[in-house]
Amino acid sequence: MKKVATVTRLSANFIAIIFIILLSLCLASHVQGQYTYGQIAGAWNISYADGSTEYQLTISQELQEVNLQIYNLDLSSNIDFHFEIHADNEKVSHVDKRIERSDIIQQQNGSTTSSNSVWQGAVLVQTRHFGFTNLYVTLHPRNGAAVERSPGDLTLAVARKDRLDEKIFSYTASTLLLLMFLNLGAVLDLQRLKAIFLRPLAVSLGICTSYILMPALALALGYCCLPEKQELQLALFFTALSPSGGLANICTIFLKGNVNLSIATTTINSLLSLTMFPLWMLILTHTLFVNTELDVPLADLALSAGALICAIGLGILLRILLPKTTLVIIRFLKPFCACLSLTLIGMTVGINAFAFKELTPWIFLAAFFLPIIGFVVSFGLSKLLRCSASDAITISIETSVLNMTVPIILLQHSFDEVRSDMTLIVPIMAALLSLLMMAVIYTIRRIFGWNENLDTGAYNSKVYLVQNYSEKSELPR
Repeated sequence: MKKVATVTRLSANFIAIIFIILLSLCLASHVQGQYTYGQIAGAWNISYADGSTEYQLTISQELQEVNLQIYNLDLSSNIDFHFEIHADNEKVSHVDKRIERSDIIQQQNGSTTSSNSVWQGAVLVQTRHFGFTNLYVTLHPRNGAAVERSPGDLTLAVARKDRLDEKIFSYTASTLLLLMFLNLGAVLDLQRLKAIFLRPLAVSLGICTSYILMPALALALGYCCLPEKQELQLALFFTALSPSGGLANICTIFLKGNVNLSIATTTINSLLSLTMFPLWMLILTHTLFVNTELDVPLADLALSAGALICAIGLGILLRILLPKTTLVIIRFLKPFCACLSLTLIGMTVGINAFAFKELTPWIFLAAFFLPIIGFVVSFGLSKLLRCSASDAITISIETSVLNMTVPIILLQHSFDEVRSDMTLIVPIMAALLSLLMMAVIYTIRRIFGWNENLDTGAYNSKVYLVQNYSEKSELPR
């Protein structure tokens, strides 16, 4: 037993000695290689030659020049060294530049005793992907001393090149949306629309869920899923705040909702955006985003709302003046609008395919829960306030089907080109997931036989055709 105890004690002592030796070696290497600054070339620093704090380039296969300077160099010591310039995000850009001490001497006309020497020259940058990276400089002495790093980094922004197809897309998408609203205006029932405004509970609830529930939900999801990423939080908030648009009206038709209520809510929300957007921006800039400047494109919003009203009004006039045209629109409304919607979605995804490289699991979760929670809560509130079945499903659709065009415009006005490109994935993904949710709900309702007209407010093409035939027969010859 004594021998066993002695062996155990010796083993423990041996292990303790080995641990102390390893710990000492680690501490010694840490002390030898720890960050030191100002011992070799003084309190040097870096900056862009034009004095800016951020430099912007575009994605290109060719090398691009960035004028950089290293200043406050003290060359009084005889220690030989060189500088190296790198980018900390190789995914965005690649920089590999070496500056010898002799290059600095040549810049200073051969003087080796200046305490305020400056090196200035062009650094070649290979841009690879849009985004941000930091340029930093390290000083490497030849005597084996610790490597020094510049006390501050320089921001390099890499933007995408302007492409003609994006401008073509914006005009084409606007035309398709106006054509969609023109067709929707042709199926409006003015008598039912009048009844909706005489009893505005459903419209008021749709406004409250769109401009109170959804923005508050977006702020909560942004705080939980995207902490310390202010640009992405704002992108999610803009997505929730934007009026639903024509896709919500199409989803209402397919899910047998109240088309008149849907179009009325969309129109009113578009008009209210002219006051609700500035109000929310004022609240945010004085509470959560104090140091952020948010610009509201009121002219674009007003133009969109005016074009929407004109398109719907033109559809109403077509129904009154050209009933034969209206019959064709009503008969083929669902397939025609479905084709328009799929075209818009395909164009948007194709043009903005670059944004999907910025998708992260947390962005996906935020974009996933925003429409789902909005749909469930708005439907529950509608049933709690005794709305009809078609009105409840309509309010839920208007709340949860998310727009991607308006938030993209807001992001482009609030951020520079690079930051807006990096946040586009939020509205695009949220809008796609909201439409996917509608497709799942529609499929489930069709499988179980629930996708039927639940009340007189629901859309029924046969009823509309009968009404238009009767209106046509009553026209004077």
